[in-house]
Amino acid sequence: MSPFLKKKNELFDGILQLKEDEIQDPMKVLEQFFNDYRLHEWRDMLRTMVETCMTTENTEFSEPSERADLLHRKNDLERLLEANSLLLQQRRPADNKSTPL
Repeated sequence: MSPFLKKKNELFDGILQLKEDEIQDPMKVLEQFFNDYRLHEWRDMLRTMVETCMTTENTEFSEPSERADLLHRKNDLERLLEANSLLLQQRRPADNKSTPL
C-alpha cells in the first residue's frame, strides 16, 4: 500500500510540490505545464501508463475492480487536464488563442 494512503494526514493532503510563488499564482503552473506538453502528448502518456499497468504482471492491478478504478481515475485526470487547458486558453489574450495547447 502506498505511504500516501497509510498516513492520511495534513502532510499528504497538503501542497508538496509547488513553490511559494506557484501557490500564490497556480495559473503559472498551468501555463508552464501546457507550454511543456501538448494535450495529445499527455493523453498518450496516460494511455501508455494505464496499458502498462493493466497488461503486465502487477499485483496492484490484479483484480478487475482495481483495473476499472485505474481507468476511472485516468479518465478523471484527463478531464482535469482538459478543464485546465480550457481555463488557460480563456486567460490568454485573444491574439494568442489560435495557438493550440
